[in-house]
Amino acid sequence: MMIIALFAVLLFTVSSRSARDLRASRGFASPELALVSVSDSSEMNLSDLKGRFVLVNFWAAYDAESRIAAHDFDRLAAATDSRQLCLLQINLDPGSRLFREIVRRDRLNEAQQFKVSARQEADVVHAFNLGSGLQSYLIGPDGEIVAVNPTPQAVADAIES
Repeated sequence: MMIIALFAVLLFTVSSRSARDLRASRGFASPELALVSVSDSSEMNLSDLKGRFVLVNFWAAYDAESRIAAHDFDRLAAATDSRQLCLLQINLDPGSRLFREIVRRDRLNEAQQFKVSARQEADVVHAFNLGSGLQSYLIGPDGEIVAVNPTPQAVADAIES
């Protein structure tokens, strides 16, 4: 009886870990995401953008690597046809004042800046595996994650192929 109980616990642990690791992984459907545009307060869902590549980049002022990526992806989006690539820069800073200052200082395109509601943030962090660090995801036209933390060149290559 003890062996059966141990096996059941082991099986549950492995299956729950696997589900957690596959939430936002290459080859799997992207988790749903509801966003609010910073520039005009309009709302949108990630699923509304099926049919083109979507680059979702999570960033925050306190994370230098994610700020650099935000700048690099902003330049890539400016050089790419918007019918092929939609850039969603999702800021996870707690306050809007610091966020707006960074957008101005880093000269980021405000039209590509989004926030998730404070109520949603924990779910987004969980669904996109952001607990261990901010990441970016390239989502293909079919809604499947094509790459995690792609370089701007990898994004351009994926769009061209």
